[in-house]
Amino acid sequence: MASHYSVRGLDLSHHNGKIQYDGLDTLDFVFLKATEGITHVDRDFESHYAGFQNKGIALGVYHFFRFDTDGEEQANHFLNRIKGHTFQVPLIVDVEHENNPRVRREEVIQRLKEFMAAIKKKTGQKPIIYTNGHGYSDFVEKEFEDHTIWLSSTNTQRLEKSDFTFWQFNIDADLEEITHRADLNVFRGSREEWEEYLNLNKPYTIQ
Repeated sequence: MASHYSVRGLDLSHHNGKIQYDGLDTLDFVFLKATEGITHVDRDFESHYAGFQNKGIALGVYHFFRFDTDGEEQANHFLNRIKGHTFQVPLIVDVEHENNPRVRREEVIQRLKEFMAAIKKKTGQKPIIYTNGHGYSDFVEKEFEDHTIWLSSTNTQRLEKSDFTFWQFNIDADLEEITHRADLNVFRGSREEWEEYLNLNKPYTIQ
């Protein structure tokens, strides 16, 4: 089903190892991990950002949301780390059970609302939410449906019935330009719709 979409991208963090940036010039977008929680910084964020910055590829940046940590503090950590950097896609928050402790659903949602409010206050943006099927049903559905959704799923039946803007359809791709396995993504629309999306989301620099 992913072959139906022509606008392609990757998401990257230090887990992907070494990257041959010049071999990835044909990508349309790349989403980079910057932070996690209130202290962690992805060690390869700057090198990834520099590697793609001048290639005409739309850049986005994401924060891995910790369920057991204050939402506003996480937002401030994220914004402080990416200050001075320019992106073409709204800020992204990664919301998923994996690598998170068990925390009551209501507490996670409240902290996530605090995170969203802090980002909106300082940037005017509603962040894109990255999640998978369980994360969507547990934390996003009915709570954050007015946000753009980036779904991780190999379940095409779920995808066909849902309204998601970005789709991570492969989490185990073997690319010769990347030393470790990579995540492949598509924009769920035509190339013309992608251009319209970028026109609506003008490049911005975090102040």
